[in-house]
Amino acid sequence: MRSGRVTADRIFAAICVYMLIGYGWAFVYALLDEVFPGSFAALTEAGRNDYTQRVMQFRYFSFMTLTTVGYGDVLPRSDAARTLAALEAVMGQIYLTVLVARLVGLHIVHSHDSQVHHKG
Repeated sequence: MRSGRVTADRIFAAICVYMLIGYGWAFVYALLDEVFPGSFAALTEAGRNDYTQRVMQFRYFSFMTLTTVGYGDVLPRSDAARTLAALEAVMGQIYLTVLVARLVGLHIVHSHDSQVHHKG
């Protein structure tokens, strides 16, 4: 977020943060389902009894929500789960459209400026 040239490393860092957001939401959903069982529909029985498997299913749900793909095989049932899923979807879209798109745009501008200065 500091000023200066936007390098490919900064873009990759922003993408890594996006991935971490998805992982973070998976644990939020797992915690919600732990505190309020049944907040989500269509979790497999293996996921119901095994915490690791349940977190893996929530990771899948989180990335489907973050990217707004939403296959619909795992569904938020409770109001809290629906609210969190909507918040994650909006956050994912704003993150991509505002931050990552801006970084890529600035990277293109900086690359173009470098080419102009080298030619001139």
